[in-house]
Amino acid sequence: MSSDSFSKDLIKQAIVAEIDGQKFYKMLVQKTNNPDAKRKLQSLADDEVRHEDLLIKMYKDLHGEDVNGLPAVGVGVLSKFFAENRDKEDLSENQYIDMAIEAELAATNFYKDGAKNAPNDEIKKLCDGMATEEYSHFELLQAEKDAIAGNHFWFGYDDGAPMEM
Repeated sequence: MSSDSFSKDLIKQAIVAEIDGQKFYKMLVQKTNNPDAKRKLQSLADDEVRHEDLLIKMYKDLHGEDVNGLPAVGVGVLSKFFAENRDKEDLSENQYIDMAIEAELAATNFYKDGAKNAPNDEIKKLCDGMATEEYSHFELLQAEKDAIAGNHFWFGYDDGAPMEM
């Protein structure tokens, strides 16, 4: 596979993954009544929109053409979720959070692999930056899951042991 083809395929698959992320987080915004949760989920959806815009711009800059012919599937669990019409199901809050965590880790790994196999410095830099952002989403979601479970001690790990009195 040529470096041009690798770059096009990687960016197109990433765009589909970002669109899946937008749909997923927007769906969750509609499902929740908690204003704080709505704000956090909308922020994640907005990040996915920003990522899509960045990828489209990178594609145009690198290849001198508009993006066309997106693949049917993106990356990981969200593509499967939408392909199977599971968005019509009512899942528990924990199931949705677990799915989002899995999706953010899959995206992180996708971008890390892209950086490792990047045909040029521009793609490597793009993938490294996207991997960092997707991992920050994972960390945010994991912290939310821990907070829901009552594990609030992670805030104080730098200052001493969580059970310290």
